[in-house]
Amino acid sequence: MMTSKLLQVFVWCFALALVTGCVNENPVGSKRNAVTREDLLAFNQAKAARERLFIDSLVASMHSSVMPHYEQTATGLRAWSSEPFKSDGVYFQPGDTVQWCGELMLTDSTVLYTWTDEEPLRFLWNRSDWPAGFHELASLLANEQLATCIVPSHLAWGLTGYPPLVPQEAVLLLTVRQQLSSSIQAEAKTNPARRVLWNALLDGMEQGILPGDSDWIRSPRLAASPCMAWYEGGGGFAFDEMPKHVSLELRTFRLTSKDDGPEDLGASSWDFDPRNDGQLLPILGDLQRLYPLKRKWACWCPADVVLDRLGREALEVTEADVLGFQWEFEATDVLTSVQ
Repeated sequence: MMTSKLLQVFVWCFALALVTGCVNENPVGSKRNAVTREDLLAFNQAKAARERLFIDSLVASMHSSVMPHYEQTATGLRAWSSEPFKSDGVYFQPGDTVQWCGELMLTDSTVLYTWTDEEPLRFLWNRSDWPAGFHELASLLANEQLATCIVPSHLAWGLTGYPPLVPQEAVLLLTVRQQLSSSIQAEAKTNPARRVLWNALLDGMEQGILPGDSDWIRSPRLAASPCMAWYEGGGGFAFDEMPKHVSLELRTFRLTSKDDGPEDLGASSWDFDPRNDGQLLPILGDLQRLYPLKRKWACWCPADVVLDRLGREALEVTEADVLGFQWEFEATDVLTSVQ
């Protein structure tokens, strides 16, 4: 334990030294070297790689006959259960109440929260400010299903942590039993086809088939999101630093069957201050916050995840449909109106 804490202190001290420009190749009698953007990117990429290796080592030690069913999501969530995970999805509406009994721990077995039948955790799915990994795990579980889950730091409290309980960039361990309201259980029974199309897209993604226009993103890099999202990883599609104002071109698609292909619902464009992501749909705003310098994107989501009932009615889409978005940011000096 002491060795781990000393290593963590060393890593953060080194990061601070990079940011303040205090690390020099030749510290004796040499001029101070300023940290570059490439230094910070390399440092963050190295940290992410170390976390993936750490999580892989945990996964290797956690497989058991007690919970034989294993799921790894596109965002990096790892989960085990004694029962198969829901292939047809749990039929949440944004704002539905999820209830859990169980506990939340750090990977060193420090218990952060314990939730009992008398005092369970209750949160609003896709609405509350609990970590994104909680909402994603809830969508995998049926009523009364038990699960253990590794939540990567980017799906937990990330770089800031949650002082004083959760350290910065902490990986979390969840062990929970999910309890759903009778209305959600009834919806699951009466609408079994709701996630058929979405699950077909996920199956294709596992085989390397990405939906939508293959010419839009040539070098896809998957992003952390409860939906299927990726950005252009090729050269020339990232800002060196975020401009004060950007223009956005957004095209929306609807997929009602895998065979028919996506229907183009049209394009819109507007300019805004990127610090005000309230002008974006919540799913797209989360991606902009997580990856502020990436310019060109594609994202596909179940319609009821990305839009509420009024939004779906406005676009004339159903809960079983899948929506796709393609958008690109450009730097601009002059604000224009929405088109």
